[in-house]
Amino acid sequence: MDQLEELLTLSGAGERTAFAEAVREVLDRDPRLWLVGTLRSDFLTGFLEGALAPLVRDPMVIGALPREALHEVVARPGAAAGVEFEAGLVPRIVDDCGGGDALPLLAYTLQELYRRAGGPGSVIGHALYREVGGVAGALVGQADRIRAELLGPGGPHGDDPVVGTLLRLVTVRGGEAVRRRVARAELTPAEGEIADAFVAGRLLTSDAGILDLAHEALLRRWPPLRAAVEAHVERLRQRGAWERWAQEWEFAGRGGAFLLTGDRLADARSWLAGQAGAPSGLEVSALVVEYVDRSARADGAARAGTADAVAARVLESREPETAIGIARAAVTEWAPTPGALQALRTALDGSLLRAVHGDFGAAVTGAAWSPDGTRLAACSGDGRLRVWEAGTGAGTGAGTGAGTGAEAATGALAEEPSAVLDVPGRWPRAVVWSPDGALLVCATRDARLTSWETASWRRSATVRHGDGGDGGDGGDGGGHGALAFSPDGRRLVSAAGDGVLRLWDPAALSPAGTLEAPPGMVWSAAWSPDGSRLAAAGEDGVVRVWPSAGPGGPVPAGPAHRNRVTALCWSPDGALLASGSTDRTVVLRDAATGAAVRTFESMDGINCLAFSPDGTRLAAGDQHRNVRVWDLLPGEDPQDAALWLTGHRGALYALSWAPDGRRLATASQDRTLAVWDTGAPPSVLRGHTESVWRTAWSPDGSRLASASEDGTVRVWRAPEFGPPEVLFPGQCGDLAWSPDGTRLAVGRRDGTAALWPRDGGPAALELDGHGDEVSAVCWSPDGTRLATAARDGLVRVWDAAGGAPLRVLRGHRDWVTGADWSPDGTRLATCGTDRTVILWDPDTGERVGTLEGHADQVWKVAWSPDGRRLATGSRDRTLRLWDPAGSSAGHVVLTGHEDRVQEIAWSPDGTRLASVSRDRTVRLWDPASATAPAVVVGLHADWVNGLCWSPDGTRIATASRDRTVRLWTPADPDPAPLLRLSAARVLHPPTPEERRAHRLPPPP
Repeated sequence: MDQLEELLTLSGAGERTAFAEAVREVLDRDPRLWLVGTLRSDFLTGFLEGALAPLVRDPMVIGALPREALHEVVARPGAAAGVEFEAGLVPRIVDDCGGGDALPLLAYTLQELYRRAGGPGSVIGHALYREVGGVAGALVGQADRIRAELLGPGGPHGDDPVVGTLLRLVTVRGGEAVRRRVARAELTPAEGEIADAFVAGRLLTSDAGILDLAHEALLRRWPPLRAAVEAHVERLRQRGAWERWAQEWEFAGRGGAFLLTGDRLADARSWLAGQAGAPSGLEVSALVVEYVDRSARADGAARAGTADAVAARVLESREPETAIGIARAAVTEWAPTPGALQALRTALDGSLLRAVHGDFGAAVTGAAWSPDGTRLAACSGDGRLRVWEAGTGAGTGAGTGAGTGAEAATGALAEEPSAVLDVPGRWPRAVVWSPDGALLVCATRDARLTSWETASWRRSATVRHGDGGDGGDGGDGGGHGALAFSPDGRRLVSAAGDGVLRLWDPAALSPAGTLEAPPGMVWSAAWSPDGSRLAAAGEDGVVRVWPSAGPGGPVPAGPAHRNRVTALCWSPDGALLASGSTDRTVVLRDAATGAAVRTFESMDGINCLAFSPDGTRLAAGDQHRNVRVWDLLPGEDPQDAALWLTGHRGALYALSWAPDGRRLATASQDRTLAVWDTGAPPSVLRGHTESVWRTAWSPDGSRLASASEDGTVRVWRAPEFGPPEVLFPGQCGDLAWSPDGTRLAVGRRDGTAALWPRDGGPAALELDGHGDEVSAVCWSPDGTRLATAARDGLVRVWDAAGGAPLRVLRGHRDWVTGADWSPDGTRLATCGTDRTVILWDPDTGERVGTLEGHADQVWKVAWSPDGRRLATGSRDRTLRLWDPAGSSAGHVVLTGHEDRVQEIAWSPDGTRLASVSRDRTVRLWDPASATAPAVVVGLHADWVNGLCWSPDGTRIATASRDRTVRLWTPADPDPAPLLRLSAARVLHPPTPEERRAHRLPPPP
């Protein structure tokens, strides 16, 4: 078996293994059988490293024939073939060969001499030998002649089509140019003509539609082809490598296990894209194109599956800041599927984080907003103090859509700091602005104080806490503990481990007096808002208050903590003094008497405290990683109303409220500075005490109503969604705004309905007629009529102006669960537990159509905004889309919910259909694609009962048995805005533990 090297150059690993198994089987079956194979010696190593190695017995290296043996190589085959050589021709041929390595050329020369001489009985003479060009020129001359005939006079213009065609039959492996078999069907007609000419000239072979080089010497000896190979050797090598991958895949039955993935697929796609416009002869085979395409599609599906699996876990996360990082990684590392984008959008909606800076070299130990709220300063253990400019739009309402300007701006900071200042001393620990914003002062662990003029960032002074003019030795005072400006900016207090409160003139940091405290570290000091008192506390757990002027020592302010006090702050009105301790408590004290007014428990020791500028909230940062913001308004339980800010991975060292009372900056041991928008409109509306059944958005989008089993209807004002107006209509199964937004219709469980005026109109108009609970209410598009559907099996149509009954529609055999008026007002659709949908003419009361197909009770029905489709949701867990003018047989079934569908609603533009279910999910469907899976928008903690779209289509409100109303933002299909928005809101890349918890694999 000759040329065994082609098992390495033209075959894949699978083919080689199959060949080896076949040979082994036949050799084992017949011990008399031997296989003698020949191959070029430079391929022997490849043979001995793969599946073919066990076949090799006693390999023998045969060197080039010695010159004297070439005489026999020429003469004896000639004699056997019946031809003679003129005298002296054989030695001449041997001389022209030069050595045994010319055998391929000699073979072609003898073949050509034999053919031209006429075969057996002929004599090959010197003249014929000269005519074919001798050993060196026979093959080259033949190729030149064929090329010249094909190109005609003048030669090629541009790319040489002859060389390009032959280049298709060349590949490179191991740096060596070798033959490449090509199916004739892959050639163009023009290339086919060229190939036929070379086949006729015996330089190519054609067998069963496969073209091949007859002599590999052609690609080494013919200058045009050799030059083309040398010019494109890397392209040929890469093409050959990808072809071997594709051949292996085809040989293995095109199995998925042989498809490309990861970096190799990326390389293949990049390479394939680079082949567009490749020179002639370097075309990529159809098999490779199909292989890469199939790999890309399979990889895309696998990536999408991973991204969607992660998205499902993200929606269950209780830490939105962690969820943002996980969801963003799912989108960027795996696939921007609709589900992954929606998970990222939902995580962003649930987070109050607005800006993150993590470019610190050590823990961020201090943070402070400038008095005008336009700058934020932060110091770090890396020895630097950084100042950022605040983004424009701070304090405006948060946007409702992905990446809106307001949403992005509230709490945003410039990407780069406007000032980076080197701080003298070791480990900066605290930073404060003067009340007029003209000075910025930083204190370090070794008790140095440094001030800067903020207009120019010129350093104005540096002193040590011990340089207080009291005879101290100028040491570090046992380490720095506290730093605070008086409200009038005329004094600065510092405290350290020497138990002395030192007062400074801020202008030059010159000593201005001292206040003696008990020995030990003073960890915190704070001036009262009027500047008349100074509170301080430290290791002994006692809070003490000094008068800032006149005689008098410190007075304990109420009971001591059980451990050190690490934080103090006064309420803006000076009535309360808050203290936080490592004993895991925060105590609010009456500033006048010191009596404890309220105590908050924490799971970890407290490091920092800050009252909001209006005094209604108190923020605390603990020694673990959490920030809690308590609401201090009367009537609120602070613990229940506490706002948790999570995401940091280390202790909180500083908190600072911006003057607007919304932005809260947090500095952490985890080397990050974060800004939170604590005034952002909530995404979860609380207040109902029982299951919430329905929601309805007013036509102008300014109000959102929710009805609950607790007997109330709450009306929330958008977009702030602050404390709602509470109505007491009794238990309501449904509610709907009139088209003009002036009245709210409710259907009660006692069988009555009512129309409530919402703009100072007369008393509610009562509608009494049903014998059982009213399940659905809906207005005619012109607002003149109201339809009610009830458990008594009846549908009633009422005059909305005076409440007079107009029609009673009978046809359902059981409970009527849903009703909806067509957009043009000419038809009324109802559904029920009898599994049917009935279409009515509301003017005559006649039944004009029936739709059947659900396998269980039909709960809700909704017309598309254009009136051309009807959607239904059922206890059979499906949604169905119907042509109201057609038959039941042509409907589309949408599956995916795992429990009964409770409510459905079309988006205002009709491009999306939302549904909620007892499976706790909110889902979005594409009505135009019956096969596309729904996107899960979010999860409630319990059944989801109702939903509605905002009139502008940007939000969905849902009602749940978990007693909440939730607001969701459908994600934009374009990932770019979400990725830009989320880039500034990732506190930390996901940890390996977080990845495992959310089933997020390592980056591919």
